[in-house]
Amino acid sequence: MGLVVEIKQPEQSRRVRGGGSVYRPKYRAKDGQLRESPCWWIKYYKHGVSFRESAHSKKKAVAERLLRKRLGEIEAGVFVGPAAERMRYEDLRTAFFADYRANGRKSLFKHKDGTEYICGVAELDEFFAGCRAVEITTDRIRAFIAKRQKEGAPNASINRSLSALRRMFRLALEDGRLRGAPYFPMLKERNIRKGFLDHDQYVLLRDALPDYLKPVLAMGYFTGMRLGEIRSLRWEQVSFADNQVRLDPGTTKNDEPRVIPLAGELRAILEMQLSRRNLECPDCPFVVFRRGKRIGVFIKAWRSVCIRVGLGQLLCAHCSRAAKRKEGCPHCSKQGRPKKLRYAGLIFHDLRRTGVRNLVRAGVPERVAMAISGHKTRAIFDRYNIVSERDLKDAARKLDHYLATQDGQSTGKVGNRKGRDTHQMRELSSSVVMRRGWLRGLDSNQDNQIQSLVCCQLHHPGAAVKSVAKSRGARQPLLALRRRLHLARRFC
Repeated sequence: MGLVVEIKQPEQSRRVRGGGSVYRPKYRAKDGQLRESPCWWIKYYKHGVSFRESAHSKKKAVAERLLRKRLGEIEAGVFVGPAAERMRYEDLRTAFFADYRANGRKSLFKHKDGTEYICGVAELDEFFAGCRAVEITTDRIRAFIAKRQKEGAPNASINRSLSALRRMFRLALEDGRLRGAPYFPMLKERNIRKGFLDHDQYVLLRDALPDYLKPVLAMGYFTGMRLGEIRSLRWEQVSFADNQVRLDPGTTKNDEPRVIPLAGELRAILEMQLSRRNLECPDCPFVVFRRGKRIGVFIKAWRSVCIRVGLGQLLCAHCSRAAKRKEGCPHCSKQGRPKKLRYAGLIFHDLRRTGVRNLVRAGVPERVAMAISGHKTRAIFDRYNIVSERDLKDAARKLDHYLATQDGQSTGKVGNRKGRDTHQMRELSSSVVMRRGWLRGLDSNQDNQIQSLVCCQLHHPGAAVKSVAKSRGARQPLLALRRRLHLARRFC
């Protein structure tokens, strides 16, 4: 009878609940055979929802390491999921427009066909179309900046596009759809406008503009209101009894109400505008109108008039030389470049800077001027309070008047310093005999040292003692010389 040995198979370790699994999925090939994938996959759960993700490796250890990483992210509450790698730029753009639409942003515009657009996003659509969100790195952003600069776009326009892209990533991070965002290198903006309008230029431009734009110019010049606030202004917001204009909440840029006083000429213009409205279109609710409707975009008419009166000009976009609308730039046309012009000169927003500047020059307190213009921060208000050449000349004139009122001074002259020095020397020489009587017993060398010490103390206090101490002929100690100097000054 033989010996029977029972061999026990090793027990397989049971998988911990919630610990996920590592496997290689099977698929059926074209020939109908069931095959196994060479790459390892992981499977894990979060709140009862299963997630499957490829480790992109043929090694099981790599898949296990990825599984432990995902479980750690779930435990720490920073898990995003594999959908972040599949997210594309179009998904970010859709969420960006939805945020603007939900918050009622005024910078969300519409074309005539009804499609929505935001300034600076069209350039992003052209460059990042079809890109995954994880592929939009800082290097790709720098490539976008280089492309836009090569096209001649200013730094301010590039920064607006970068700000829109950065907002897209922040929304994705807030929604938990991305794990991180790249760094956005912003450019330094140097195109800060400093344009304003003098009163003589205002009169010249007012006479050249068409009649329907003259009230728009007057309101912008006298009040510093924004163009959007002027175009949407209604007659119920104008009070001739109180001599003011009330901007309701939601009609301004920062959605805060404002009260704007009416100047003398502006009140007369608005009264004429009201009479014109009662005759032509009594049902029109808007203060500025054309043919009974709200005024639309008038940038072409504005630029044409500004060029005609000398407040603007057309420049070549390639060489920045003066050009004409029909002929273009003669220099670039000879080189075969396409005609591309740009406008440089007075824009309507310069009237806002002019209104702020006029309020300050009129003596209105800056806090009141900020309430009228609608500026919330002092930095932006100072940016609009432009200093002109006339202001610098007035400052120089006031400085000359102040210097002329000083005692012993006048414009271009200096006081008589020589006479004062001569008077001091006379007083010093009159007391030489008295000092010599007190300083008897000293040799001539020591007497000269004391006298030079007194003279030096009159003009350079504190330096005389050091000069005497360094002289070679000094025979008395330094303390004795100081004592005699003190007595000599008291005696004089």
